[in-house]
Amino acid sequence: MPAQADEIETELSRIAGVHREAEAHEDLALEYHSFNATAETPDLIAVDGSYAFLLNLDAWYLAALSTAALRYTGNGGYSLAAHRLHQRVMAVSTREDFVKTQSDRHQAIFAFTRNRQQHANEMVNEFRRCEEALLAMRMAADHKDLLLAVDGTLTTFPKEYAFGGDVVREAEQNGHILFGVSKDSDLHAFGSTRRDEELLRRHGREVEGCAFVRAPGVAADRQKTFLLGDVYYVRLHPDAPKWFRVDLGTSKDDPERAFGLLAAYCRARHSLGYPMPLMEAHRMAVTVRHLKPMYEQAVLRRAKELGLNLRDVIDGLTHVEGKRRSAYHEYLDRLTGDRR
Repeated sequence: MPAQADEIETELSRIAGVHREAEAHEDLALEYHSFNATAETPDLIAVDGSYAFLLNLDAWYLAALSTAALRYTGNGGYSLAAHRLHQRVMAVSTREDFVKTQSDRHQAIFAFTRNRQQHANEMVNEFRRCEEALLAMRMAADHKDLLLAVDGTLTTFPKEYAFGGDVVREAEQNGHILFGVSKDSDLHAFGSTRRDEELLRRHGREVEGCAFVRAPGVAADRQKTFLLGDVYYVRLHPDAPKWFRVDLGTSKDDPERAFGLLAAYCRARHSLGYPMPLMEAHRMAVTVRHLKPMYEQAVLRRAKELGLNLRDVIDGLTHVEGKRRSAYHEYLDRLTGDRR
């Protein structure tokens, strides 16, 4: 394939030139603050959630949601002290006439996500965030003076603003330091064409040790939702390959101490720079996907009892992300895959 090799070289050379030129002309004042992980740290409660679609039938989507909370003790290592796991099955609709008969929360989530490309996925994801917030609130109420780390940003959408703010208030009332740790971030808060994470990784190569940079105020303006914390980008281990977006919801006047306490949980080799309890909470939450066959059997059994056409129900079974497994391209993919 000599022609294709020439095209690869030509196009890659063009990309490389633009890449170097953009980096050379990028003049950004990034204020790095160094800190150290503390030797002693309070227990940390990590909260994460997940979901799996089960059925797509007449613009109704049936999904299983799972939320997990784990409490870890930072005693020089990591010790699991307690855990909670909540699972529920719920239905969402993407038809406005159906939604009008549902709860106020269902209608608010429908309105907030209606212009998204994958409407059903976004609706279920917002319900997952609500379930995570409820669990985080319960954990915050049951404990005192701990670290509370939730997966994702500390944001909420307008009609549920008071509900989202309850998580922050509960944490403040019980003396917790609240973090929202994002696995990935697509913000461009520093004015660069590069994503903030990539920008910090490139410009922070010469910065030693743990460090954080506060995102400028424009970060709040670029959110699609209400921001409930201060946005930072943090390298939580000196050798961490990645800067994580971390929203600080409480103890805002002393981010250096807060991140030093959190960094004590980011030393595990298999999650270097990322809080190990959050990784374990994620591992527990995604068990809902492993249970999908069991849920599907229950759907088929109950559908038969309700007199539904089982062929329609079987055709409506979905993959985890909500796409029908009966789509014809699935058949073609299997057919061509067998021939390869």
